Amino acid sequence: MAFRIQRLITFSFIISTFFFPLRGESVWVKYGNQVFRGVGDAKAIALSEAEVASATGPLAILWNPARLHGKSPRSLVYAHQERFAGAVTFDILGVDLKERPTSRWSLVVIREAVQGIPRTTDALLYETGSLDDPTERVLSSNVTFFNQSQWAGMVGFATQRKDWKLGGNVKVLMHQLGEYSGWGMGFDFGATRSFFPNNVFGISVRDVTTSWIVWDSGMVERIAPEVRLGDAHSMVLKKLPVKINTMATVVMSLSGKTRNTDIAIGNIGTRLRGGLEIIYMDNLRVRFGRNPLSGTSMGLGLGFDFGDIDYAFVPSPLGTVLGSSHYVSLNLKLDALSYLRTRLGL
Repeated sequence: MAFRIQRLITFSFIISTFFFPLRGESVWVKYGNQVFRGVGDAKAIALSEAEVASATGPLAILWNPARLHGKSPRSLVYAHQERFAGAVTFDILGVDLKERPTSRWSLVVIREAVQGIPRTTDALLYETGSLDDPTERVLSSNVTFFNQSQWAGMVGFATQRKDWKLGGNVKVLMHQLGEYSGWGMGFDFGATRSFFPNNVFGISVRDVTTSWIVWDSGMVERIAPEVRLGDAHSMVLKKLPVKINTMATVVMSLSGKTRNTDIAIGNIGTRLRGGLEIIYMDNLRVRFGRNPLSGTSMGLGLGFDFGDIDYAFVPSPLGTVLGSSHYVSLNLKLDALSYLRTRLGL
């Protein structure tokens, strides 16, 4: 099964890179593939997505597919997000596939939806088609509404080559925006290595070959690669049953600078993310994060024999009144599910 999936990924890569001429108008966009950004379980969100070197579980392929090749038990993860006071909803499902002697695989499915988006272009008093005209007015009685939804899937794998853990994934997207629809594909690559005890260095490249979304109107949106460098360190307090994990990530976007860029290196927009996790007796986890969009994030996690329950809170983006965001996730160990099924005689 894993070999067939690996062949499918290789075939898709060759087809999309060399044999698929994208016709129609092609534009580079800074905010394409947003369904893959800011998404994940509550643990990662509370740590401001700074887990390039420390992500665990099947959702690790969202930040660094190489992290699949870790010591975490195989699990099933479901996460629900309500962003900006519930205006945007996300549902994420991730599962570790059958483990192979030399590789690990996972599958992730994402659904994002926005309901009741007002369409004002057809409700203008003077029918100029643009609100740039200072004399134009919107007739509320003529405002109509439409919906937006995205379905996305990812299949990723990780393996080890000497001291390096390597991973990659293929991702596909189906986007419905009112009466328009589009689909896209992309590839990510990642690697991690430990250079000294209790420390991990990680690197991941999103949209490594450039990704694209093809719309039924003929428009093709292209997404430039994004490079992420991360480092994670853990330490245990000798006199207390406390473990502390720290992590930092530098995100370099080749698509250019944005309004939430921390540092600009030429035309490359660079953003800084950091996370702190305090674990008490391996059951209670308190998390804090720093990111350039909302400034801070925080969360709480509870560990049980069957898995983990996590919550994260992210305030409204800096300088906006969009509203705060809430995230909850459930991480179930597959071994615990198998044990429960056996006890129930299923």
